[in-house]
Amino acid sequence: MVNRYIANLPVAPLTDGNRAIFFWRGTAFDSVQVVGDMNNWDPARGPVLRHIDGTDLWIGDATYETDARLDYKFVIDGAEWVLDPLNPRTILGGFGPNSELAMPDYLLPPELQPPTAPIPTGTITDHTLDSAALEQTRTFFVYAPAGQIIGEKLPAVYIHDGGEYINLIDAPAILDRLIAAGEIPPLVAVFIPPFDRSQEYDRNDAYVQFLADELVPFVRQNYDTDPDPAKTGTLGASLGGLIAVHAGLTRPDTFGLVGGYSGAYTMDNDAVIRQVGRAGTEAVRFYLNVGIYETAVGGDPDTGNLLAANRRLVEALSTGDYDFQYLEAPQGHSWGLWRDYFGDGLRFLYSR
Repeated sequence: MVNRYIANLPVAPLTDGNRAIFFWRGTAFDSVQVVGDMNNWDPARGPVLRHIDGTDLWIGDATYETDARLDYKFVIDGAEWVLDPLNPRTILGGFGPNSELAMPDYLLPPELQPPTAPIPTGTITDHTLDSAALEQTRTFFVYAPAGQIIGEKLPAVYIHDGGEYINLIDAPAILDRLIAAGEIPPLVAVFIPPFDRSQEYDRNDAYVQFLADELVPFVRQNYDTDPDPAKTGTLGASLGGLIAVHAGLTRPDTFGLVGGYSGAYTMDNDAVIRQVGRAGTEAVRFYLNVGIYETAVGGDPDTGNLLAANRRLVEALSTGDYDFQYLEAPQGHSWGLWRDYFGDGLRFLYSR
């Protein structure tokens, strides 16, 4: 009976409205738990699957928003972390692939779906630059859109954790589709891998100096990008969102557009939030996005409560004359979230 039931499952996990039912088959001596975005990857916070006597089947259920999208794994006997073998949906993360739960009303954004006909594709070129500000030689990758008109100055966006944006979510392909659909103007995207992200992205002024005074001039000279700060953006996720917001607030003369995805604004006791309101920064346009499950990222309900921190940043922006868009999504601290809303942020930032 179990074999027939599992063989006829239309999808796993099984979803209906706001309910998700998880199945796992195998030998476990003590426990099978679901660990993922829904519980900030903490096995102690469940859900826990129960064993069906006389079978190798374990089953459990939980409720989520009907349009939620969540990364997860099974933890067997508190030690072995495995993908859901019944679920073909996976998504890449910073520590490898995870299984992906998509609730019934979740919709994949159009720009993530393969085009129905061939579209022009941009090019990726790698460069190196000797940085006096950082005393390092930095490597970065520049996306140039297809069909650029000679003499036309294009907008530009500078993206932190650039290697992950390329390798984990294929951001260049998303840019191709957004540009081909007329959702955003043709733009140059600069993907910047970090050396030491925890040090560089924690409101590091030397890193911002490298961006604004060395990298941006290099790209303008070699790709003829628009020098207008209102056409020059910077974005990133998590700590990358923190440094993007810090760059906009400290160098509004260079970066007039900022995208912060799941920004780690709790760092240094909300220091970046206290920067809001500095002279000249109200010309900066912000796109902010966070998952509603990001309440204890890294297991810390204080510094890891990025949902609360984003709300505090929005409150600070709301006290001034800032142009911003803020969105909370039924997801967690995941490249799936940042993939899904990459285009949403670009549409808002480059719509004027």
